[in-house]
Amino acid sequence: MRSVGDDDRGSVSLTIVLLTPIFVVIAFAAFQAAMWSHARTEARAVARDAAALVARGGEAAGTVEASAEAALRSGVDITQPDVEITPRESFVVVRVTGRAPGIIRGTSAPIDVTEALPLEGFRP
Repeated sequence: MRSVGDDDRGSVSLTIVLLTPIFVVIAFAAFQAAMWSHARTEARAVARDAAALVARGGEAAGTVEASAEAALRSGVDITQPDVEITPRESFVVVRVTGRAPGIIRGTSAPIDVTEALPLEGFRP
């Protein structure tokens, strides 16, 4: 005679075997999104600081570009960083591009951040 619950032996093991890959993919996706978000935040901070140095501090665009790229290269958050500063008539535009590294080889994501600030100071 069968007792209640005899027919579902092994169903917990089967459920775990089937759901584990799904949870691993979700965890990797969450970590990858966090790494991309952090790299984007770092790029935005560098772009904002570079724009402030040129627009408000009166620093030379070339000097700020070099120091911003050096700051991005010193960390591990962004690979292949490139900083482009374009002074315009009444404002300065800073564009930071690069790649956010991935957890698994080949899963890096592109980063493209642009910040703009008005030029300050007296101009006759």
